[in-house]
Amino acid sequence: MLNQWAEVPVSYMTRDLLLYSVGIGATNLNYIYEFADEFAAFPTYPVVLGFKGTDQDAVSFPSPAMLSAAKMPGLPGTKVGLDGERFIEKVKAIDPDGADNLVLKTRNVGVHKKGSGASCDTEALLVDKDTGEVYYKMLSASFLVGARDFKDSGVSNSQKIAVPKRTPDSVVEVPTSPRQAEIYRLSGDYNPLHIDPAFAKMNGFEAPILHGLCSLGMSCNAVMDTYCPEDPELFKAINVRFASPVLPGQTLVVEMWKEGSRIIFLTKVKETGKTCISNAYVDLVPQAKL
Repeated sequence: MLNQWAEVPVSYMTRDLLLYSVGIGATNLNYIYEFADEFAAFPTYPVVLGFKGTDQDAVSFPSPAMLSAAKMPGLPGTKVGLDGERFIEKVKAIDPDGADNLVLKTRNVGVHKKGSGASCDTEALLVDKDTGEVYYKMLSASFLVGARDFKDSGVSNSQKIAVPKRTPDSVVEVPTSPRQAEIYRLSGDYNPLHIDPAFAKMNGFEAPILHGLCSLGMSCNAVMDTYCPEDPELFKAINVRFASPVLPGQTLVVEMWKEGSRIIFLTKVKETGKTCISNAYVDLVPQAKL
C-alpha cells in the first residue's frame, strides 16, 4: 500500500558515529575524534539507522528494523530487490552525543515500470518521537527485478542530473581497503552479500562486493574534504544512483564539478573505468563562500 506510514524506533551512540566515519574512510578529526572542537555526525550517517534500529549488537538480515519498515509491494515476477537511488537531506543536525528518542517513519510513495522490472520509491523521515521535529528526509528507489503485471501509481522522485561538458573542477582518488566492507557492515548492514563468498557467488558475483551506501559515504566524504573540510554544517543534501558494484580494495575516482552551491559528481572504479555512482550531487548551504 502507498502512503501508509510505518514507524520504527531508532537510536545511536557517539561510538556509532565514530565507527561509521571510519567505515567510509573519513580522516577528518571532526568525524573520527569525539573531542575535536567541531565534532559532528558525518552528514550521511542517518542512512544506516534503518538497518540497525535500536540494536547495539550484530543483527540478522533483514534486521528487525528493516522488517518493521514499510513493506515493498509484492509484485508478480519479482526475483530480487536492488538499491537503485538514494537522496539524503539534512534538515537539522543530529546530536553528536547520541540519541534514543528518535523514530524513523517510512512509506512507499510510488511504483513505476522500469526496464525489466519496477522502481519502487520510498520516503523516510527521521523525527523526534516526542515533538515530531524532523531531522532528516531520505528518499530511495529500489529496483524490483522481474516485476510485471502492475500499473504505475504514485510518484517518482527520480531526477536526471546532467554532468557539465567540461573537465572536472576537482578529481580525488579514494582507495578502499580489502577490509572495507567488513568494517562498514558493523554500522548495521549485515547483508551476507558483502562478506560471504559463497553467498556472493550464489547471487552472481565473483566475490563479496562493497555496500553501495559505503561507496556513497566515501564519495560524499571526498566532496566534503574538497569543498568544506572544516565545516560539517555546510552539508545540505546528497543524491546518487548506483550504477555498478565495487569490490573492496578497488580505488574510487570521484570527479567533481562545482555549480554554485551544488557539487555534481561522478564516481568511477579506477581499475575498470566503470562508473559506480552516477546522477549524483552534493548540495551545500547556498550562502557558503566556496
